[in-house]
This record gives sequence, C-alpha cells and structure tokens, in this order.
Amino acid sequence: MKEIKSINCVVETPRGCGIKYGYDPKLGRLCVKKCLPAGLVFPFDFGYIPGTMGEDGDPLDVVVISEMQLFPGCSVDCRIIGSLKVVQREKNGRPIRNDRYIAVPVISVTYGAVTDIRQLPGNLLQELEVFFITYNRQEGKQLDIVAKMAGARAMAEIKKAQKQAKPGKLIQLLLPLYDATGKPFPAGYYQRVKDQFVKEFGGVTVYTQSPASGLWKDDDQNIVKDKIIIYEVMAGRADQAFWNKYKKQLRSKFNQDNIIIRQLEVGLL
Repeated sequence: MKEIKSINCVVETPRGCGIKYGYDPKLGRLCVKKCLPAGLVFPFDFGYIPGTMGEDGDPLDVVVISEMQLFPGCSVDCRIIGSLKVVQREKNGRPIRNDRYIAVPVISVTYGAVTDIRQLPGNLLQELEVFFITYNRQEGKQLDIVAKMAGARAMAEIKKAQKQAKPGKLIQLLLPLYDATGKPFPAGYYQRVKDQFVKEFGGVTVYTQSPASGLWKDDDQNIVKDKIIIYEVMAGRADQAFWNKYKKQLRSKFNQDNIIIRQLEVGLL
C-alpha cells in the first residue's frame, strides 16, 4: 500500500468552542474573531493549512477530525482524507470557491485506519455540512456544498494552492568550502545542492563569487575560521520533515557536526 504523505495543519478553533479564533499575520498571533450564537459550537477542530492560498486570499481551511483534545494554535501533522468542494456566496452576491479540507492526525488511534472521507460515518459528514451551512447563514452568506473530493484529488488541490501562496519564508543554507584539513570539497557536492533546490523550490540564489567568512567557537572555546557558501530559497512554508532529512544528509556528506539552516519571515513589496 502506498504511503500517504502527511501535511502540517494549524488549529485555530478547537472542537466544542463557541468562540471563533483566527490567525492575524500582521500581529503574528491568534485573535478572537467572533462569538457564535448560543448553542452553536464547532463540532471538530477547525484551522488552516500553512503555506497555501485559496481563492479568497487566505490559507486553505481544514477540519481536523480526531479523538484528541487540541487547543488554539496547536500544530499537528495530518493526512488529508478528502475535502468538501464549497461555493460560498458573499453578502454582495459574489461567489467564491472556499473548500473545506478534511484531515486526521497521523497519530490518531480512533481514525488511524481512515484514509478516505468515504470511510467516515455518514452522520459525521452530515453534521459537518449542516454546521457550515448554518454558520454561514448566521453571517448572511450562502454556502453550497457541490461535491466531495477523495484524498488524492484534495492533495492535488493543496499542492496547487501552495504554488499560489505568496512566499513567506526566506531559507538560508550555509555550507563550508573546506574540510577540517583545509582540503576543498568536490565541486559536484555544491552542484547537487543547487539542482536539489531548483527541483524542490523552482529556483535558488547562490552566493559563490565572494565566499563569506564564518567565525565559530569549537567545544574547547577556540575561534575557528571558515569559508562558506550561502544558498537562499523562498517558500510559502518551511517543510520541517524535508529540512530535517536533508540536513542529516548534508552533515554526513560534508562530515560536519552541524549544518546551519535558518529561516526568516519575509514579505514581497
């Protein structure tokens, strides 16, 4: 059976909550958005998929179904099992595509065998649909669920939304030019790094004309000088699993105790 790739999701409003929270990118924190009418609460954990952008300009919405008690701002690795294809009509009558993606945590026990929304109990999906229709009606909006998409199709839509997202992170990789004996590393090492970044991110900036100088303290607190090359890529999100694995590979290839990879929040003017 083919392994299903997990994706990071962030919970904004937890299950059973009657207050809607939302992430404010300008403040860099969760804020209270509104109070739901008496008796109306979120039936499941509701949040967003970082590094994506939907038709409304916001990250894609996600519903996390699990037996766990999550909290606002909680980050959880999930597998996408499908989505509800939604057309949302705003107060001005303008229709907007605003799908709800359905996910289960990879560590869930109760839903550990669920890989597709068709495996969920029928009343569970119906409850979710009724909630979203009622919730939008309270805001004077009309929400129509026009279709249900399976996990593979939903993941394809997420990948498309990742490409549409505005770059939010500048990621820098610092690699040494010489080994501990002063011998330069093979040029092919650096070409393969460049090729990898072009493949993964569609482009890369490499500072090679004037290698930067690095000063480090070793375990004995001695100052160590080093010449380094800096690679920069821009991405909508930092895939922690990818970078952890790649960092391990580079540490082995360059025989280093550590490889510096840093991320910075950026915006485009």
